[in-house]
Amino acid sequence: MADERLVLSYQGLLALLAGDAGLQAGLLAGDRFQAKTPLTYPGRLGPVVAYVGLAPAGSEDPGRSDAPVLRATLDSPAGFDRQPAPPEPSLGEPSADPMIRISDGGGLIKCLSEQGMDLEIDMIISKTVFHAVKECEGAGIAAGHVYVDTPPEDVGAGFWRFIQLMGEVMGLRHAKYKDALVQLERRRDAESDTLGLRPS
Repeated sequence: MADERLVLSYQGLLALLAGDAGLQAGLLAGDRFQAKTPLTYPGRLGPVVAYVGLAPAGSEDPGRSDAPVLRATLDSPAGFDRQPAPPEPSLGEPSADPMIRISDGGGLIKCLSEQGMDLEIDMIISKTVFHAVKECEGAGIAAGHVYVDTPPEDVGAGFWRFIQLMGEVMGLRHAKYKDALVQLERRRDAESDTLGLRPS
């Protein structure tokens, strides 16, 4: 059977976060959702998309699925607007004690790389991102995907932790620019001192 993910509208996402009984039951039954969030990646990647579904059993690897996916918009007049959608993370087999995984689908690390902050090359950025993720309850990185795992009854709180984590890490680009400006100013000061243009 083809893998299917339901694409929630913004209203559908809010209903999920508010604890809509039908959507909650769907999650526990294995339904998997994706929804655009209010956040936008810097650069060309567009809105941050959250992938929500059962966390894999005994594994931190969300993996990826190349199976065909059908898009469904839950508030469309017919209920579903089925169109081909790109592959997204496969959440694996659910565990006996289910947790819900909210993942970025790999967008955050791709965004950082696009902004010149490649985690495989820049060890300072890598350690900073690792620390930010470690500080967020239930968060982790697996197969290039940043995620937050949360109990089914706390999906709303878990989602907002996920959004906060994404915002904090995306904000690192400003620190990178600030560091570059500080280094430039120090270089200018050093050159001025060398040329004797500054009073001692």
